[in-house]
Amino acid sequence: MTLMRKKILLVEDDEATRDLLSTLLEQAGYDVVSTDSVQDGKSLLEKGHPDLLIADIRLGAFNGLQLIAMSPRPIPAIVTTGFPDAVLEAEARQSGAKFLLKPIEPAVLLALLSELLGTPP
Repeated sequence: MTLMRKKILLVEDDEATRDLLSTLLEQAGYDVVSTDSVQDGKSLLEKGHPDLLIADIRLGAFNGLQLIAMSPRPIPAIVTTGFPDAVLEAEARQSGAKFLLKPIEPAVLLALLSELLGTPP
């Protein structure tokens, strides 16, 4: 019996960070769909049925927390930012999301994914 790979939606406007995280997640055995905009992310949330969302806080005129709110169904989420902000961190936790500061430590991210998705580390 083969296990279904978990699908992660990554919404990150910095191309280098997006590529780095996509590679890390794929090497860890996840299927990754990535985009750089809230509009595309919203569409992918509705049509792609990801198992988890990773979103940058700052996405143009929007932020990653708005993307969580737009999700048609509850979804485990991790929001990331390069700027420590206690208010945003509190808002992320209120929306049920985990909060990670960049640069993201790969081991920390993978452990968090394992916890949120119930997958082996």
